[in-house]
Amino acid sequence: MEAVVTETSDREDLAEKASDFLLGVLERMGISADIDIKDDTDKTVLEIQTADTELVIGRRGVVIDALQHLVNKAVYKERRDEKTKPLVVDAGGFRDKQVSRLREIAQKMGEKALQTKQIVELQPMTPHDRRIVHMAIAEIPGLSSRSEGEGEDRHILVVPEPAAPGATAE
Repeated sequence: MEAVVTETSDREDLAEKASDFLLGVLERMGISADIDIKDDTDKTVLEIQTADTELVIGRRGVVIDALQHLVNKAVYKERRDEKTKPLVVDAGGFRDKQVSRLREIAQKMGEKALQTKQIVELQPMTPHDRRIVHMAIAEIPGLSSRSEGEGEDRHILVVPEPAAPGATAE
């Protein structure tokens, strides 16, 4: 029973440390903000409450992604070998909107691949965004997806499955 209490308080300490670090970074950026901590079973979300939401998110989410990377590096630097929950930095519901937008792109490009029976190449995206698209494509019958390219140019190909031999088109 005591191990559970320690684990919970350890997670709360990490979330507080992350929140303090993030507030410090935002302060240095000249952004006044508060942070709400939401602890889920699979992640801890640091929700930034600020009037400068656009500044915190940045163009195409680059600033918020950088903040999230910094927070995770700073908080988990001594815990590299431990299995830890990711710290997710969000502002203005950006993460949920991003997932919806990526799922829409996957749906549209999946339909295009199925209609044209051609491979559809998507724009380069982050590993996290590619994962969301791959999962959405996997839910569409008759399609598969794969990543190609290196580094910043890594992108997804949406691939229609070939028709089964002997199948007739209706």
